[in-house]
Amino acid sequence: MKIPAFSLLLFALLGFVACEKENLQPEPALNPERVNFQAPEVGQFNTFEMFSYACGEALPEAPSTLTLTITGVTETEIEFTESYSSRTDSLVFTADRKPGNLLISPEERASSSLFFFYGSDSLRFMAPPVASLQYRDCVFYNGDEKFTGDYVARVPSFTFGDTNFRNLKSVSCVPVILDLDGYLLYDEHSLKASISTSTSEFGGEETTFTTVYLLQ
Repeated sequence: MKIPAFSLLLFALLGFVACEKENLQPEPALNPERVNFQAPEVGQFNTFEMFSYACGEALPEAPSTLTLTITGVTETEIEFTESYSSRTDSLVFTADRKPGNLLISPEERASSSLFFFYGSDSLRFMAPPVASLQYRDCVFYNGDEKFTGDYVARVPSFTFGDTNFRNLKSVSCVPVILDLDGYLLYDEHSLKASISTSTSEFGGEETTFTTVYLLQ
């Protein structure tokens, strides 16, 4: 029995559509469990990989992770807990919620692994960036000058290993601490990276050490 040509064409089209449906990948859903500074809820968490290495060396494997969890929320405060995969202790601190800002006092962040060096008043979500930064030699530059100061800058692109972030804001270590450069990279919703760099001298040679907490 002969099958009409239009039937063969119909079968072929149906098979093509079925294959296309199987190959379609679903759109990634927003994760409500992630820390959201604008809509904080108890239980939201972000996990950061920790890398510590000498600048210029190959990136090591991340030896441990740090988890930042929201453990309390009121209209005026967010309580955070930092916990570590390699340690049994944890750190609890609070941040004041201000319009367009998140204020973490020096006393609260002194022992924080993520925020310890940040000496300005707050993470400023709405403040317009006044400089554009480039990352080289393990530090950020505003033109030819190291990025240090009490202002918000823009990071058009930041690549670390296989991870790339775009269009982030950054604040630096303020006031200037001797032999320490520090940066927070963030958007209005969450912290993406915390980077600190220090230089030491031994035998007449300087070595720059960097610690990076990178959002997974």
